Amino acid sequence: MSNEPSNIVICPSCGFRNIEGTDTCENCQADLRTIDVPEIYQVASESDLLLPVASLRMRLPATVTPSATVAEAVAAMQGDTVGAVVIADGGQVKGIFTERDILKKCAGKAEAASQPVAEYMTHDPVVLRLDDSMAVALNKMGVGGFRHIPIIGEDGTLIGIVTARDVWQWIMGRYFD
Repeated sequence: MSNEPSNIVICPSCGFRNIEGTDTCENCQADLRTIDVPEIYQVASESDLLLPVASLRMRLPATVTPSATVAEAVAAMQGDTVGAVVIADGGQVKGIFTERDILKKCAGKAEAASQPVAEYMTHDPVVLRLDDSMAVALNKMGVGGFRHIPIIGEDGTLIGIVTARDVWQWIMGRYFD
């Protein structure tokens, strides 16, 4: 066990041991004020993460109107491989109803099945546009904890849905094939 105090900062330039709080290295005068500030990284301009979401395999999701019952939304979800149904009205995305909504909002409520899905859906969901980059898609999914994100066109109409599985398969195909 060393007798050296724990409040020592080692200069990255010369290795000199400085007392914590010192602005410059006492040996080489290197700036120590920003030694503990993390560097900012940006996606390289040639990165595949800058490719548009349109490069993903996309599918048209199951949809129901806001007035459909929860039972109808669940039936639409069961008939599809995606664990979500987009709530749309006139092609415009109004919400999304996912497996998570069923578990957190409907489970244990016998009356939920006959009520409008609009009462249980996630209103105004996070969406992606075709020209959003894969980095944006990954960020939205990661930060929001989303497994399903609707994709809309310039006019706001539903074009498709991206799932976490789609993104994972895209990453595996790009970086691990």
